[in-house]
Amino acid sequence: MRILIINPPDRNKVIENPDEKGEEFLEADSFGDFPPLGALYVLSHLEARTTGHQLFFKDCVAERIGYPELKAYIEEIRPDVAGITSFTVCLMDVVLTARLIREVVPHVHLCLGGHHPIAYPKEAAELPEFDSVVVGEGEEVFTQLVDCLEKGEDFTHIKGVYTSETIKHHLNNPVRDKRFLARVNVPAAYVDDLESLPRVNRKYIRQYRYHNIIGSTDDLATILSSRGCPYLCTFCDVPIKSYRERSPASVCDEIEECLAMGYKEFRFYDDLFNINEKKVLAFCDELDRRKLKITWDFRGRVNTVSRASLVRAKASGLRMISFGVETGSDEGLKILKKATTTEKVRNAFMWCRELGILTVADFIIGQPFEKTPADVRRNIEFLMELDPDYAQVSVLKLYPNTEMYENAVRQGVIAAGRWQDFAKAPSKDFIVDHWNEFMDLATLVNLQKWSYRRFYFRPRYILRSVIQTGSLYQFMSKAKGAIKLIKTNMRMAG
Repeated sequence: MRILIINPPDRNKVIENPDEKGEEFLEADSFGDFPPLGALYVLSHLEARTTGHQLFFKDCVAERIGYPELKAYIEEIRPDVAGITSFTVCLMDVVLTARLIREVVPHVHLCLGGHHPIAYPKEAAELPEFDSVVVGEGEEVFTQLVDCLEKGEDFTHIKGVYTSETIKHHLNNPVRDKRFLARVNVPAAYVDDLESLPRVNRKYIRQYRYHNIIGSTDDLATILSSRGCPYLCTFCDVPIKSYRERSPASVCDEIEECLAMGYKEFRFYDDLFNINEKKVLAFCDELDRRKLKITWDFRGRVNTVSRASLVRAKASGLRMISFGVETGSDEGLKILKKATTTEKVRNAFMWCRELGILTVADFIIGQPFEKTPADVRRNIEFLMELDPDYAQVSVLKLYPNTEMYENAVRQGVIAAGRWQDFAKAPSKDFIVDHWNEFMDLATLVNLQKWSYRRFYFRPRYILRSVIQTGSLYQFMSKAKGAIKLIKTNMRMAG
């Protein structure tokens, strides 16, 4: 069979933080392009476990293509099975892609996977555009699905694969699997042993140039060394709470494959890379044992770093860490269930600065405990005190299946059911919910813009940034960011 895995275009992505003119200050592509690793894992598993199929992978976002180009591609390959990866905020494009494929190839089997069916199992299964959905981790079950389709056999026995009919039984008999967030109330596909999965085959994406806007090159490889996050931050909708690791040997095998393909930079895209000091040290030991000289970075937590592990990681090529700080007070950190303190935050950034490790501080404004613009500004002053190399300031978005969302519904800040309605009938006009009890969205977006100006337009910061620029790519990335901020200021002044 001819099997296509596709990352749809992003032409109709929901605008998450519109300003007073309906424009979004920072779009998703402002931070770079990253490969859809989950979808690539699914295709790589199918390739390794079956034979005789013709396999295709299309990343419309990386190629910057729209529907006319996609239609021509579908007409060329005419798949028998198409798996579409998804996020809820991109659901309109997911549905439009499915309709286009069905128009060109009426008898194609369309399967929906990715994050959206985990967040909305019922609504996803009931979308009329799809023949099946995968709830959970799709590698093993999608391969089983393809095997059944090839043999003309029933596939409804596969755990985690549903149709609009088969999911009804589970809706009447909901389950609670503590490995997932509470909204996943149907039996979901799950991979116990990550070592059992084939490594992703990057031949399907090597023609694309992925990059991180604050990276060192324009040729980035992302790697997952683990899955899941056991923490319970009140705003986070990471769907899988159980934490599973790959061995350092397996991760370094993948790095060596990437080096052989010419990749120059590595970003660990784990929900949580530094679960503890032991993991970081073991990975560095394996890098050094193999004499691998790479540049790498990760997303991590301040409460699980130590100075000793940072010293070790820096010596093994660590360039940068993105820390989820979120807010600048111990009270706020406690409310968000961040399991850390401002003292630990300060220590982590101080150690990184001393060791020459670049830092990114992620902050969220518009929290329920920020009742006035002055509260937000005090939060940002903590960011200024930390003085990281980069800052990302987001307006709080209320995503379902989080404690923050449930609190907002319970207190009457937002209406219940809006996301479910959107999941049933996606529309470009949908606006993501925010905590607007004390400040409206326009005020929060203006405070977001102010925060970026406050941080990035300091003469001392500009000088330091220029000194740190080590390549033409970094210069162009920083110039692009500066131009965007300047244009935003002009738009506000107008």
